[in-house]
Amino acid sequence: MSSTRVRPSEAVRCPVDGRRGPRERRPLWPAAVLAALVLPLAACGVQEATSGVEDPELITVLLDEPGEGVTEWRGDAGDFADHPYKPEGLEVDVAYPRFEGAEAFSRGLAARVDQEVRDFRGASRDPVSLGIGWEVAAAGHGVLGVRLVRTEEDYHGLRQGYGTYWYDTATGHTAYATELLADDAALEKLNGIVREAFAGDPDVDVESLHPVMRTYDSMGFNTDGDLVVEFDDGHLSPVVEGHPPTSEPGRMVAVVPSEKALPLLSDLGERARRASLAENPVLAVEAPSNDPGPSPGVPGVVSSGGTDVDCAKDKCVALTFDDGPAKTTPHLLDLLAEEDVTASFFLNGDPALTRPGVLRRAYAEGHEIGSHNDLHEHMPKHFAGEELAGQVAAVSAMVRRQTGHTVKLFRPPFGDSSPEVLGEIGRQGMAEILWSRDSGDWTGASRDEIVENVVGQAEPGAVVLLHDTLAPTLAAAPEIIERLRGQGYVFATVSQVYGGPEAGESYPPEGLA
Repeated sequence: MSSTRVRPSEAVRCPVDGRRGPRERRPLWPAAVLAALVLPLAACGVQEATSGVEDPELITVLLDEPGEGVTEWRGDAGDFADHPYKPEGLEVDVAYPRFEGAEAFSRGLAARVDQEVRDFRGASRDPVSLGIGWEVAAAGHGVLGVRLVRTEEDYHGLRQGYGTYWYDTATGHTAYATELLADDAALEKLNGIVREAFAGDPDVDVESLHPVMRTYDSMGFNTDGDLVVEFDDGHLSPVVEGHPPTSEPGRMVAVVPSEKALPLLSDLGERARRASLAENPVLAVEAPSNDPGPSPGVPGVVSSGGTDVDCAKDKCVALTFDDGPAKTTPHLLDLLAEEDVTASFFLNGDPALTRPGVLRRAYAEGHEIGSHNDLHEHMPKHFAGEELAGQVAAVSAMVRRQTGHTVKLFRPPFGDSSPEVLGEIGRQGMAEILWSRDSGDWTGASRDEIVENVVGQAEPGAVVLLHDTLAPTLAAAPEIIERLRGQGYVFATVSQVYGGPEAGESYPPEGLA
């Protein structure tokens, strides 16, 4: 494939057919799987739009195997035995590099790899295999950069994903890719540049692009010093009803010329760019000489709820929406944005897999994201043991893979719980959230009935059950917001109403009304 012709000052977007770039290190796979993976990287005719790079969509690779100053850790499924859900038969072959003097980076990469294994186990349908290989993308100017390449197979087929991680040798801080940027404003600007670059591309759902950490989790620099932004297979693909977005056409890339990228970079990003271009890489480093201090804010990590809301003083109400994301959810998000209302969304597995872009939008716009279990079934009746663990783990893993956010809230379908269910929810670090007021929208109530049910039952601290999948609920929402606001209510998240729910506890403490 070839990119569209663009001016040198614009970003170049480049869809890349094939599962593996020419310099990507292969994990150990059966021959049949390797045959399917090792496809040529399609040529991307962008020479006219950049300054002389043969493959401008490729992040610089300095090393892709152990050598002087660099060793490798490699593990399999048995190295991740402490995860809450461990599906049988899943092949795991993962690796990351270790640098002399950078033990903190080794620990940081180990944590990232551990999270990838955990989330693939939880989020995938019938997982078959997971491999993670690595490349060194920068070494010098006080920075090390590593690109991790995931190769996944499950019920929905083969796909690849990417992540770059950056290490400040002076402080020992392991940074996410978005920390190459100065702040959230820079990420917002980059998101706009990338949207423009992909505008009109039928393979890309531009509306699914949002300035969140996990969308921009793989960024580096090419041999011209341009910023290369790459996206996982299928991350930007349009919605396919009833099915996760297709992994075709594979890896998608936007190349932002250096003169346009430089104003967006942080100090770490500027040094990472220079390190990517260094003629003499510095792979062995000294142990950190400075106290890393408090962890810096990560661009693309979004806090839910209004910062000026204090439910200990304010007359708060939490609107909660179950069963999405659905085709109707973007319309609700439009309304909430227009009215400056924050809500809490409890998601099911299949909708979260089918509409990941809507999930990312809800997170990016400051709404609280919780789990409503994988399958919408009565949990005490249908699930126990390892199957219960998998049901609880699924949506949390899906959300983290799409946003980077760790889910803290879990609502069992129908509000049907048990000591065993609550125990598993707590074991996985979440609080159980029921509701104190029921809109009755699930009973087939009309728009006006839903409005009266919500407004008539409202009281400070109320947590209201609604469903963004139902047309009468969406029709009722504007009047609900108007009337509650007219009565002096402030819209808050569930976590704000309950003052930070604790894992393993159930809310409201008195149970369902």
